[in-house]
Amino acid sequence: MALLAAALLALATTPARADTRSDYLVGLLQSSTSFRVRAQAALSLGRVESSPEVVDALKAALEDEHPGVRASAASSLERLADPSCLPELRAVRRDSDATVRRAVAQAIRALERVARTRPTQDTRPSRDVARARYYVGVGMPGTRDESVDAAALSAAREYLLEQIGGIDGVLIAPGDEAPEAVQRLLRRRRLTGYFIDASVVRVDVSDAGTRATVSVILGTYPGRDMRAMLQGRATVPGESSDAARVGAIRGALRGALRRLGQAMEASARR
Repeated sequence: MALLAAALLALATTPARADTRSDYLVGLLQSSTSFRVRAQAALSLGRVESSPEVVDALKAALEDEHPGVRASAASSLERLADPSCLPELRAVRRDSDATVRRAVAQAIRALERVARTRPTQDTRPSRDVARARYYVGVGMPGTRDESVDAAALSAAREYLLEQIGGIDGVLIAPGDEAPEAVQRLLRRRRLTGYFIDASVVRVDVSDAGTRATVSVILGTYPGRDMRAMLQGRATVPGESSDAARVGAIRGALRGALRRLGQAMEASARR
């Protein structure tokens, strides 16, 4: 194991063939039957150049059966300094293992600091800004379901920002603009302003799994007059967990947002 660890470390720090190193380490993390190998691969991935494949593999490793692998994945996500990992980290902050909980908590604190220093990267899509048609504010989702905690709602908002920001023609608005500033921007850029209010209506747990129901209200921005209401439902099979709850809410939001582009276009034509 000592030799293997040294070899993996060498792979992670050698300047050549970065993609090959990453692919090899991701393969070990995903397929090795030895938790020691998976843990070392997870640690080594924190030393390579960040990429969607690396980040996705480490996110998945937060659910590994062994706490050593989960803790290593959290530490590497912290090292890669990618705030997009925050929803997955928050979903496992109550891990059954104390070492994992500490690693996750430390990663969350570090990445929240990164997110605060890079608000533009986290809230505004860099692509197609010049072709933007809609200026969209996204509120913090609400709920009356006591089983849905603040971490799940925060993860839901991160997911909304990601999904809505990916819609063609959308420019995401920051969360602290004065109405007068919004109106000036809309006139200057000739954009249509919308605001998204989402609500987790309920989360039900049964033998079939965890089922979430959500509603998404499309309103004007900055006036908040309702233009459309969209609903979505999704079920994550298996035992109940924080991760299953977050996954079900995401699936329900994804279903509701499928019709958001059409709703914005129809409202803009009025």
